[in-house]
Amino acid sequence: MAMPPLAPKPASRRFTAALYARPRPTIEPDEAVPGTVEAWEAIAPIRPDTAHVRSPRFLDLAGELVSAVLIVAGGVLAYGFLPIA
Repeated sequence: MAMPPLAPKPASRRFTAALYARPRPTIEPDEAVPGTVEAWEAIAPIRPDTAHVRSPRFLDLAGELVSAVLIVAGGVLAYGFLPIA
């Protein structure tokens, strides 16, 4: 018995081509347009660069440095007490 001819195969398309061919969605009216300022951003206070603002940051950094030095020094001191086998 003779085999029927194969059906013509449609041209294959890449899946990503369909993604890029789609139209971009429109922005809904209640969504903010990129680049606009919202009401709460317009009245947000700007922190001035004064000594009262800088001092907590300095104290925070100084505390981190002191604790790092104590941890390293404690490790070095504890290493000196380990028995040598």
